[in-house]
Amino acid sequence: MKKISRLLLVTILLTALFSNLVFASGVSFKIDGATKAIATESKDGRTYISGNSLKGFGLDISTSGNTIVAKNKEVEFKFTLNTNKVKVNNTDFILDSKSYKKGQEVYLPFRFILETLGYDVKWDNSTKGIKADKQKKISYPVTIESNGVKYTVSKEPGTIVSLAPDVTETLFAIGAGEKVKGRTKYCNYPKEVEGIKEVGSMTEPSIETIIDIGPELVIAATHYKEEVLNKLKEGKIAILAKESPKTLDEMYTDTLKIGAVVNRNYEARALVSSMKSKVETVQMHTRNIKSKPTAYYVVGTGQYGEYTAGKDTFVAEIIRIAGGINAADDVTGWKYSLEKLIDRNPDYLFGAQWDYETMTTSNNYQGLKAIKNSNFKVVNVDIFSRPSARAIDEGLKILVEMFHKDIVKKLSF
Repeated sequence: MKKISRLLLVTILLTALFSNLVFASGVSFKIDGATKAIATESKDGRTYISGNSLKGFGLDISTSGNTIVAKNKEVEFKFTLNTNKVKVNNTDFILDSKSYKKGQEVYLPFRFILETLGYDVKWDNSTKGIKADKQKKISYPVTIESNGVKYTVSKEPGTIVSLAPDVTETLFAIGAGEKVKGRTKYCNYPKEVEGIKEVGSMTEPSIETIIDIGPELVIAATHYKEEVLNKLKEGKIAILAKESPKTLDEMYTDTLKIGAVVNRNYEARALVSSMKSKVETVQMHTRNIKSKPTAYYVVGTGQYGEYTAGKDTFVAEIIRIAGGINAADDVTGWKYSLEKLIDRNPDYLFGAQWDYETMTTSNNYQGLKAIKNSNFKVVNVDIFSRPSARAIDEGLKILVEMFHKDIVKKLSF
């Protein structure tokens, strides 16, 4: 029995160790098919690579005070020691791990650096080690297909009009915000957009205003009309019209595509790597929780009907990652019903201030235990309605804090 218990314990430890590419010093590394000896350390559930070992990846390392710089001719990482802050080509990112110094050696987040450099990093069961293969370098022309239509961007656009809030947020997040010269009235984040010219709504933008701006590219997402795109084409303006991501994986892919279009590949990969690591960090804390609360995202309520995030949405994913159960996992899409909501009777509700006021004052919702127990969390719905980095950086933490306050204290982002 003791032997079985020991075997079980070893199995659990190995599973926890390797499931998210968390590995100890001395593990073998196969880089582009060749075995390499790399000095690493495991700390707080993350693996760090020594500065000296990064030289083997063509990076020059320098230290000035609390700043560590790792760079080559195309990309520069600038880490601030003992913080989770890093700049990639002067674009700011917040990680889920902190760089540090041990003796005379610095240790930096291994996976983040390699993924930003363009490596696909995986655990290789056949060799019981880490496998990292450099992906094909992206160059122009860049072709993106959406809804059966191919859009080709032949060169880096200098000026852009964004017709979708999530596109605007992503452009700024990957350091291409200076290219945005026009935006919709719904594009309200980050703060820098306030000085950018408005062109109207997502579905009814002003063609005249866009033509007056004269962008090299217009990017639209989901809520666009074909006649608007046709008029822009008639005005000799290049367009890229795409579907908005529905899942986190689609969001990662979408970010990389936008990065390729605007020649911010390193920054886009850095953003995706940081998002994935934050998700995995939260999952390490929540995946084995036995008692998980049910939660319902209020997209719309009251006289116009009930709308929420069905099981195939990125919001539902975030609820599950945060250690909750999406109360609307019995449907796809966004349409729900009052009868279903009452039947599901979720532990938590979250949504906009006006939805809170509707549900707390209408007799229809007084039987819900979330209303009875004052468990309606008012949130900035922009965070949860837009498939952009804020959904993870802010939205995920909001839900973790709502479901499991003890866990949110353990997060370093």
